[in-house]
Amino acid sequence: MSIRSLRIYGIATDLSDAVSNLVCNWPEFHKRTLGQQIVRAADSISNNIAEGYGRVAIGERLQLYMYAEGSTQETLNCLDRALNRGIIDEELHRKLIQKCKQLSIGIIELANAQMEREPNYQGPFRERIAKRRAWRTITPKNK
Repeated sequence: MSIRSLRIYGIATDLSDAVSNLVCNWPEFHKRTLGQQIVRAADSISNNIAEGYGRVAIGERLQLYMYAEGSTQETLNCLDRALNRGIIDEELHRKLIQKCKQLSIGIIELANAQMEREPNYQGPFRERIAKRRAWRTITPKNK
């Protein structure tokens, strides 16, 4: 199976291209500061998914998927900074945040599926991914 057949990879590349196209229209100061950072973070998501997909060892795969998840969180932070600085509007922010949330869930589920195929894997990512999956489903008590 090709990496291009993974839905999560497609979402990641779409987000990466959307972020890059967006930043191209920013004022020069914002391109050089937040713009370069958000493009690198967004590109890193699909890059790490692809690199992880190409690895044979389960531990390496999971590590790269977790790097992709970290880059997703970095992209979320950069999008919040862009909104707060008035560089993007609320509607675009909402759409891009939704893609990041899809990616976050998808990356963790991809990693979990990989672990389920390798029942003998007992490395550190088993616990970390389980915690991350549980964290996603916790509802704050005040809601």
